[in-house]
Amino acid sequence: DGDIFQLHSTCNYILTSSCQSTYNDFNIQIRRQEAGGSSTIQSIILNLQAILPVSRGGVLIEKTSTYIKIKAKLGLVAFWNEEDSFLVELDQKFKNQTCGLCGDFNGVQLHDEFYSHGTLRDFADFWKMNGPTEACSDYTVEPTKSCDNLILMGPAFSSCQNLLDIASFTSACVADLCHCGNSEGEKADPHCLCDTVSEFSRQCVHAGGKPQNWRTEELCWKSCQYQMEYNECGSPCADTCSNPDASLTCDSHCMDGCFCPAGMVFDDLNERGCVPLSECSCSYNSKTYGPGESYSSNCKKCVCKSGQWECQEEDCPGICSVEGGAHIKSFDGKFYTFHGDCSYVLAKDCSGTQFVIQGELVQCGKTESETCLKSVTLGLSGGANVSVIHKKTHTHTTLYSIFRFFNVEKKQKLSLHSFKNIFIEN
Repeated sequence: DGDIFQLHSTCNYILTSSCQSTYNDFNIQIRRQEAGGSSTIQSIILNLQAILPVSRGGVLIEKTSTYIKIKAKLGLVAFWNEEDSFLVELDQKFKNQTCGLCGDFNGVQLHDEFYSHGTLRDFADFWKMNGPTEACSDYTVEPTKSCDNLILMGPAFSSCQNLLDIASFTSACVADLCHCGNSEGEKADPHCLCDTVSEFSRQCVHAGGKPQNWRTEELCWKSCQYQMEYNECGSPCADTCSNPDASLTCDSHCMDGCFCPAGMVFDDLNERGCVPLSECSCSYNSKTYGPGESYSSNCKKCVCKSGQWECQEEDCPGICSVEGGAHIKSFDGKFYTFHGDCSYVLAKDCSGTQFVIQGELVQCGKTESETCLKSVTLGLSGGANVSVIHKKTHTHTTLYSIFRFFNVEKKQKLSLHSFKNIFIEN
């Protein structure tokens, strides 16, 4: 609901859970730890009931350049930066149905949760989830240092100043600075200030703002791999060679992290980092093809161009064959066996006005299953017939081979090419 409060503890807490129904849709627990004078998240337990296994039950877990993202179809999205920040976004259907440190999601910023439990400490203690023999530390921080909020009020956050309670974040900044360092008077680690300002930037995005880059090489600088650049507000749906338009159809708000510069995409096929779209490879049947490389399949030739396949249809004749006088393969590759003793239509155009091919199957052995292809007749429009008769019984004829040996030109002129036992009937 937008309340901001400080809780300095290494105990295990319920961060948020559905709790207004008999069925617990989700339960998220979190524990902090102190290491080297700074606070990080030690563990997160995310329990999504009745949707396991994770790989098949409507849960997507993926890693971006900055976050581990967990998305569940029930209406929950969680982000963890693997350090100190964990965010949960819930669908509106859970409004006024949650409990835990994140509150009841009723849209009222009046600390209703705290009133029902007494003090902030009582409220936090109510959601502890420690084991029976576990000990954890709770402590308070007395403000002994000041926090300059010039950064929070600076031009980089101009779109945020009317969306967030800057005073609350200033208090958080003071607490962070006071806790930094191992002894009184020691200079605070600027990393502590960076965490607070980073969280202010994230909350600004969630509130609908668009923070600009506020980091400098002297303050809270973030470096990236793969020729990427750090941005406070970039699309979480990264454009890649496999999906160069992912950001155009993204329905999620912007996030901080490492992104490819404008005009470049991430090469997710070769893991080469950011490349111009024109240098993207393509993938087909689990094989990677470089720009300009091609493959041919199913009567088409495809060329890799800018990460996409550009395909053209090729001349690919269908082939039908009769083998052994009984074993037939159709134009579409279907095999079947038929023992006949008659003339049969092997192929013709649908209207029957252009061509018709007949095959004569005869019994050529002592049993009905011993059949041979005795002759093939091609009938053409205009009354010309071409008959191929085997003087000696042969067992193999390919219709495509028959077509190869003659060319039917205009006015039904017939050109014959070295094929024995061909008879033309007018």
